[in-house]
Amino acid sequence: MAIQQSTGTGLRELALFAGAGGGILGGQLLGWRTVCAVERDAYAAQVLAQRQNDGALPAFPIWSDVCSFDGKPWRGLVDVVSGGFPCQDISAAGNGAGIDGERSGLWREMARIIGEVRPQFVFVENSPLLVRRGLAVVLGDLAELGYDARWCVMGAADVGAPHQRDRIWIVAHANRAREPQQAWGEQESRMGTCFSGESMAHANSKHAQGLEPKAQPGSHRRPAGLLDRARSPRVEHCWPPEPSVGRVVDGLANRLDRLKALGNGQVPRVAATAFAFLAADWL
Repeated sequence: MAIQQSTGTGLRELALFAGAGGGILGGQLLGWRTVCAVERDAYAAQVLAQRQNDGALPAFPIWSDVCSFDGKPWRGLVDVVSGGFPCQDISAAGNGAGIDGERSGLWREMARIIGEVRPQFVFVENSPLLVRRGLAVVLGDLAELGYDARWCVMGAADVGAPHQRDRIWIVAHANRAREPQQAWGEQESRMGTCFSGESMAHANSKHAQGLEPKAQPGSHRRPAGLLDRARSPRVEHCWPPEPSVGRVVDGLANRLDRLKALGNGQVPRVAATAFAFLAADWL
């Protein structure tokens, strides 16, 4: 499939670790157009292809291996690189290896691709336990690549859903004019900022590693007004509590495949709200 320049006004997205498309649907709520996706799980990739066939998703190529994906041909053709890199080594259900684990260590491949593509925006999703199991590494890598980054913990309940599903969301913006500097600011227990030019050593300092929620999930939520300002009419009027794109092809795969796709997926409205909230003054 040929790569084409965008003629629309929406951001062009390269979706890494795309899963069954929940995050892609979130991008659609923001007016994005996905131009390429990478997903190695066969069932999830099949869901993406089927949704393209029935028109629920636009046509875009799907690569199967993030480790061999070459981002250089996409430089200048992509505005945002998004991805929820694997959280198995980070989440409470995992082995606690953190971002250096075999699965969650794939963040390094995402960082490599970001460096090759040089998009305007980067959008990352993961388990909220990333705060103490690798957030400093992610922010440090983004800073070394020349990106200012902001993060928050936001769950489905924050946008009106009956379930919690807290996730950490990171938005990074290319800052090509900023001089290297040592700057770190923690805005509150569930939010933070890191500026481009910050060294990896500084990002991995004791102060950065100490960033973690000071309350149990569900408490110390941000004031509702902060979320309200991020909600566009498109985000307000259309969202399922879980990505419906993951419920297709009934009978083709077993129940475990479908549950895995849903469990690994992003809630579209949460993804859209988190990006709009964090990137509000960059757009």
